[in-house]
Amino acid sequence: MLANAPAHAYPGQCTYCGHCKPCVANLDIAMINKFYDLATMQPEVPATVQSHYELLEKTASACIDCHACESRCPFGVKIAERMKKTVELFGG
Repeated sequence: MLANAPAHAYPGQCTYCGHCKPCVANLDIAMINKFYDLATMQPEVPATVQSHYELLEKTASACIDCHACESRCPFGVKIAERMKKTVELFGG
């Protein structure tokens, strides 16, 4: 459904659509972004969100900053920048 949304509908916002795949470092970019968004909607990072993030096979710290995903993102999300913010938020 989101794939049919006009590109201008969510500029700069990750919609977890998966168009960024495949990640060279094999990150689940959409899920990492979802956990980041869920965590930043709260005054503190919820323990459940932190736990689920830590259970990912690879976390944002594995991002190699190649930006290949960004060229595929139809919403212009600065994914590499979000990976850095995610590492700062979750600690790895």
